Parts: sequence; C-alpha cells; structure tokens
Amino acid sequence: MNILTNRVKITFHIDAIKQDFAFIRFKRDYDGKWWGAEELDRIIGDDYQAMSVGYAQFAYAMFERKSNNIDELKNRLYNDSQFSKVVAIEVQPEAIYSGNNECICEASLARLLINSLGSSRSKHKHLHFSNLTGSLLRVPLFTERLLKSIAVAEISIDRIPAEQDEFLLNVSFANYRKKGVILNEYKGEELAKILKRPEYIIYDGTNPPSLKRWLPSSPKEKSDPNKSYIQCREKGTKRHVDFLSFRSRRDFDGSPAGILHNVMNNIEKNLSKYMTVEFCSREIDIDIPLDTRLMNDSEKIKELLDGERIHIIDKVDSEESHELVAQLKQFLYPCYITDEKLITDSRKIEKKPALNLRIIHDESYYQENKLTDQYKKSDHQIQRQNITLESYRQSDEKGWKNIVKTSIKELLIKRDLRAEKITLFDWCKLNTTGDWTFAAWDQEENEAQSHVVFMKIKPNGEFTFHTKEKISLWNWQEFEKYKQFMIDSNSAENKKIRNLEGLVISDTGEINQIFRTDEISLPNLPEIAQILDELESELLENQRTANDLADIVEEFLQVSSELDQEKFNLFSEELRERGSETISKAYLYSLIGQYLGTKRKQKDKEINVSITKEAISFRDYLLEKHQIRLKFPQDNQTKDDLFDPYFNIKYFEQTENLAYYCVGSRKEQLQFSFKDACHLRQIVAVNGSKLIFKELLPTMDVDFVRTGQSTVIPFPFKYIREYLNLGEGK
Repeated sequence: MNILTNRVKITFHIDAIKQDFAFIRFKRDYDGKWWGAEELDRIIGDDYQAMSVGYAQFAYAMFERKSNNIDELKNRLYNDSQFSKVVAIEVQPEAIYSGNNECICEASLARLLINSLGSSRSKHKHLHFSNLTGSLLRVPLFTERLLKSIAVAEISIDRIPAEQDEFLLNVSFANYRKKGVILNEYKGEELAKILKRPEYIIYDGTNPPSLKRWLPSSPKEKSDPNKSYIQCREKGTKRHVDFLSFRSRRDFDGSPAGILHNVMNNIEKNLSKYMTVEFCSREIDIDIPLDTRLMNDSEKIKELLDGERIHIIDKVDSEESHELVAQLKQFLYPCYITDEKLITDSRKIEKKPALNLRIIHDESYYQENKLTDQYKKSDHQIQRQNITLESYRQSDEKGWKNIVKTSIKELLIKRDLRAEKITLFDWCKLNTTGDWTFAAWDQEENEAQSHVVFMKIKPNGEFTFHTKEKISLWNWQEFEKYKQFMIDSNSAENKKIRNLEGLVISDTGEINQIFRTDEISLPNLPEIAQILDELESELLENQRTANDLADIVEEFLQVSSELDQEKFNLFSEELRERGSETISKAYLYSLIGQYLGTKRKQKDKEINVSITKEAISFRDYLLEKHQIRLKFPQDNQTKDDLFDPYFNIKYFEQTENLAYYCVGSRKEQLQFSFKDACHLRQIVAVNGSKLIFKELLPTMDVDFVRTGQSTVIPFPFKYIREYLNLGEGK
C-alpha cells in the first residue's frame, strides 16, 4: 500500500533555465533580514522589474533574458548608489550544489521558479511583479465580506536534509489586514513595528488573485489604507483554515490541499519546460484501523465511573448557574452515573474523594469586573474540572453534551494520576513483559534540564513519574543517559531538540525518539477536483428540460424492471407535466429524493434524502450512462480510493533505525472536510538501539486524549502533560 505526501521530487531542466533566465545574487556587507529590504524593493520596482525574488542566506532575483540585457543590468546595479552596500553578481543555475559558490541550486532555484507563478502571464513587462516574501502568495476565497481581514496562502518549498532532489511543498496561512484597520487598532511602538512590514494590494491579473507588493518608489500607485494589506494577526483570535474542504470546488480551491493541487497544475502548465515536479509516495508496512469508541460509549464510561462520586461546585451562584447545575445532574444520571445519590452539589465546598466539577465564569468576566478568577487547577489531593457559564450559554444541546463528556474524560485522567494506574486503556493488551518509559519536556520551560519528566509504566498499567528533583527515587545515571537524547548538542543552554516530541524506552534500554515533521499525507486530490467539477457542471443541452429527463427515466425502466415501477411512473408523470421547463441539477436531486427516496425533517427544515435502492440505482445510472453526477460519493470504496492516506494508523520502516508513521481519522467520521493536515512523525532509534515503536501503535487508537478523535502520539504523553499541570514536575 502506498500513500502520497507533500514530498516532491524535482528534476531541473538546466539548459532551458539558462536559455530563458538570468539570476543575480545579492550579498550585503552587514547582517540583517532580507524580508522587506530596501534593496529588494528597488529590484522589483519599475527600475529593474525582476520576475521573481527569493532569499535565505543570500537574496536572489530572476530576470527574463528576452526582456533584459543582462550585462547592462549588472552595470546599472554596480553604479546604483542604493546598492552601494550590496555585492550583486550573476550566478549560474545548477540542479545540485557541486562546490561552486557562484551558483543557484536546489531549493533556492526551485523557490524562484515557483515564485514566478505569482506574476501575470502578460506579454507586457510592466504587468510583471514579485511578491518579495520568499513565498508565493495566493488569495483564496476572496469576497467582499472578508475585505478587512483576509486569509492569505503562503506557498513555500524547502529542501529535505540529506536528499538532493527531494523537497517539501508546503502551504500555510497568514492573516493580512487592511492598513486602515491596523492604524485604528494599534498605537506607538507596536504600530511602528507593524508598519515596517511589507504592504500589499490585491492584484486581479492572476488567477487566483495574488498579493502585489506596494512600493513607495512606484509613481503609478498610491498607498491607500483602505485598499492595502499588511500581515497582522487579530488580537485574541487565531485564524484557521480547514486543510481540505470539498463541499464545493470553491471551498476545495481555498483549502491548503486544494492550493497544493492547483500549484502543481500551474507548475505543469507554466514551468514544465524548466522543471518536472512530482509528488512522492511512501510504502506502508502496517495499517491499523482506529476502532476504539470509549468516549462515545456511555456504558463503558458508566463502568469507569461505577461507585465514583461527582460533586458540582457552583462558584457563580446565580439563577442561570442553578439551572446549569440542574442540567448537569439530569445529564449525568442515568447516562453516566447509576446511583443518583452519588451526585452532589454545593456553593463553596469541594470534596476530596469526589471528582469535582466547578461552575465558573470565563476569564474575561473576572477581568472586566475586577474580580478574583475562580479557575482552579487540580492537584494530587483534589481532582477538578472547570466549566464556564459562558460555554453553556453559547452551546446547543449537542455542543453542551460534548463539553460535559470532555470534562468527565479529563476528570478520569486526573483520577488515574491520583491512583497511579491507567484505567482508560487496557495496558495488558500490549502483551509486554517489562516496563515502558516515556520522556517529555515541559513545553513552557524547556531550557532547563530539570523540566524533563519521565513516566515509567509497569506491565499491569501502574506507573510512576520521575524528575530531577525526585531523582533519589530513580537511578541518576539512567536519568542522565536518557536526557542527553532530548537536548540539542549545538545548544549551550540545554534546549530541547527542535520538533522532538519525546522518547520511548523499552525495558531492555532501546531508545526511540519521536519527531514531528512537516511532511503530510495527501488524499487523491486530482480525483476529488474532478468529482467536484462534475458535480458543478451544467446539464448538457439534451438533458436540461423536464421532458429530456422524463425520457431518461423511461429509458432506465427498460433495463431495471425489478424496482418499484410505481415510483418511477409518478416521477415521470411529474416531469412530463413540467414539459419544456428547464430543470437544474439541484432540483433534479430534490425530485429524486421526493419520488424515489424518502423525506424527513431535521431541525424544523424538510430535506430530501435519497436512501432507497430506487434512488441509488437511478443516480448510478445517470452517472454511468449520461455522466450526470448529483452528489459526492460517500460509499466506503470511494472513501478508500480518495482519502485512504487520511485514515487509520499507518507505519513503515525506512531503515533499520529510521521509521515513520501517521495517525489519521476514522472513516465513519468523514463529512466534507478535514480540519487539520495529517503529519508524518519520524522515529529514530538512537545509541545503537532497535526500532521498538511499532509495539506502541495501539496506544494511539484511543479517543480520550482528543475527545472523539485519535491521538497522534502515544497517550502516556497526555498523562505527562497533565502531571506537569499539577506542578509536580517543577
């Protein structure tokens, strides 16, 4: 089994690149960031009009040879006073660095070629421009209502270490806001810092639209705070864009996955003369289905809570909070608690032997009213979970039940910490005969070695935590041995290794590191795009009227006599009555549901649901015989064909000490989007160790770390995080 990822293999066609483009490298006589540098402003301005710009250690500009005399260009740069502190030389493109320092190659070369996609394809030179960000910028889903703040896609390409012709093609989103809005919101030094960033205007000369850098030196354009944009976050918010959305082609094109698809198409269309870019595949060794349903099974939660007391503390003490307490009791009993007497409440007092649910306001309420925040964390004596009154107000019934379910889950984890025994997972099913150790950093203070914490789990699920402060409980040499594989050897401050998520250690001393990578699994993007195009295409000329469609219904009856004829006769009669009336796809789908399927109501709104064999058979016939697609397929086979890289736990070993895995979603949870990308994790066996991580793959088939979803690293790391939240690791 193979899956595609955003890892791409690039083959450069150097002769064609040399024939059409020239490259200038810029080196300054002082250190400083190139982002927004004045020299590069001038390079992309009217005086030089570079086709593309990129930078890392050096800055590079790409010029079209047919539009420029390169020798004259170099002389102009040499004599330009604004480049007096910059050395500009022509460099030659090469596919792979071979020791020639006067070349541009690998990621830098690919970056300039890809960034050139941001310029128009006009034959007029004055329409060419560069984004000057080091990344290609796209403006998906650009609508009037988003004018004040837009999500801008930044497409970047980075070399994979130790690989000469493989790179990662990434899409990230940044928030760009109108300059006028920023001027009203920020003041003083903070505003001055933001205004130093590059300023952009929307450019419609490309499809999709791009951001074009506004340059103070350009006499053709004036800065308008109501039209220009600057990268700037909105206070108190974090912009999120679903990794993949396929509700419509527009949603698909605006998602990171859709943008990757479109960028690859643009590379093929506009840059294939200069480079061939192909997504790489990974061959999977192990594929484990995600089957655990603990948090969605009230009976299993009831078993875990058997005999456990739930105590509700109302710290708000209002009519609304009293109602909330009553709602909580009704939800807990009999759904999760079998004995109503085990549920108690109070206005002030917590109970040490119980699981405590605290009703409080959110943080902003206490700040605005200058009151003491009633939020209180758990400790080893009392298990607490805080529920805000505001979350209750803002949630519908389903959302509120999920909040309560999550609160119960968190309390059960804290109960495990108190008892030092795992109850939410059957540790014995790993069939291990020895202890497993998990090591992680305190993410808040990872500079100091004392903030490494180790969790040792026995075969029966009992566990203990170890930190430097409690080293007398554990072997000092063992602590030091494991800790060294978590610290960056190039750091004098004992900082953690970048992207390291932790260690797993077997009872025989085998050590495996876990790293988060920027490599992500990709669904079948071309096929998804094709299906969406088919869905949104209009009916052909001989299919558009009711009479045309009635002909198709009667044609279908000739080959499907075993179905309910009466349904089809009524359907055909309805169409004949409409005669030459034009029928849209959406209305055709509705009629199929009405006459061949069923109707049901959902939230006081009648919707047509085509679920009968008559409806399904006829829709299949429309697609197979007349190429009329009416809905996105949701059968399991299609899910496997389109989205398999996003399902289950997938693992493969690349060498004897290097492996990768990724954890996706459950197939039945698929709707019309994937919220996040599915990142590959890298497993490295260090210090002569063997790869042992695959023995722990079942520890990610749990739904109590992220309620209702699997976890992407073994769940004991969740226990370590909760332990650190108790303050015990500090």
